[in-house]
Amino acid sequence: MRPRPESTVALALAGGNALGAYGAGTYEAMHARGYLPHIISGASIGAINGAIIAGNPPEQRVAKLREFWNQAATGSAFGLAPSSGKAREMYNSAHALQTLLLGRPGLFKPRVPGLMSIVPGMPPDVALFDSQPLVATLERVIDFDLLNAAAVPLVIGAVDMENGESVFFDTRKTRVATVHFLATTAFTPGFPPVEIEGRWLADPGLISNLPFDALLDPPPQDDLLCFGIDLFEARGARPHSLDESLERSQDIAFSTQALRTLEAHSREHRLRHIIGELAQHVPAARRKDGAAAQLVVEGRSSELTVVLLAYLAREHELAAKMLEFSRASIDERWEVGRVDMMAALDKLEAGDATTRDHGYTFYDARRASRAPA
Repeated sequence: MRPRPESTVALALAGGNALGAYGAGTYEAMHARGYLPHIISGASIGAINGAIIAGNPPEQRVAKLREFWNQAATGSAFGLAPSSGKAREMYNSAHALQTLLLGRPGLFKPRVPGLMSIVPGMPPDVALFDSQPLVATLERVIDFDLLNAAAVPLVIGAVDMENGESVFFDTRKTRVATVHFLATTAFTPGFPPVEIEGRWLADPGLISNLPFDALLDPPPQDDLLCFGIDLFEARGARPHSLDESLERSQDIAFSTQALRTLEAHSREHRLRHIIGELAQHVPAARRKDGAAAQLVVEGRSSELTVVLLAYLAREHELAAKMLEFSRASIDERWEVGRVDMMAALDKLEAGDATTRDHGYTFYDARRASRAPA
């Protein structure tokens, strides 16, 4: 069964720094096929991609995403990229080192003292990079008046560094500014936390890198078609080097957050759907009193459809892939995202679901193997 045509389309975008080009590519495919989101949630770079989408008219969204990711790849060095193999690994490693030493033009720059704060006698510091260069870039690619008009609501995730609580900024309730994006991208110790309304906020990837919660809590009353775009894949090969071990650890740590959250919300929705079905058998005279009334309130008849995609890094990518902004890698990730979403939409439109249950349909559109080089 396909989603009902009147379903609300929701888009959840994960964080992952340079891997966010994959999320931009998935949106290009959604746009081309007419799946324009009615609401977006985002963490870190996912919040920035989401703001570019929600903060521009539909006809400008893909171009503005391109503009941002072209900015991210500005200053790529070391000549043309080898297509694969050890030469490409060395090329990627050199670009990650370039980012670590020099930052990225229009995104972030090294802090002073930053890394040097570990040297005895140097003043302390809390981060390696200063993200102030990002402000001008965001102001160029996002219409903040349109974003805050909330025609397409955006929910931005963050974490409170003092108590570990999730914090969300919803454009339907809060006027967001560049400072909110500095907070959601402040993955420590890379970037310093940001103080907003007395709270010390940072990147939510520490607790919730793919913010399904912002879309599924409270449980939706109406039919919802929710696309989740993860930038990490829990499944992978056994590691055979320290670098592969670190990459696997990152992928598992970030991706399993989303899988656990999705399982919890899908289980709740199925139970609410069953409760709604049972409530139909309660006599009308009893529906306003006691436990029966509560049964009616807690029940749902809405359909929840979830489509999950995840970026499966190519073999030449390294544990430092989040810092690797070479133009070759940015373009590859964008294209893989576009191709993956096209395949996911084919599955969706064919009704080729992975799971069907009471009121819940799940399409696992994650790749089974790496994209060809």
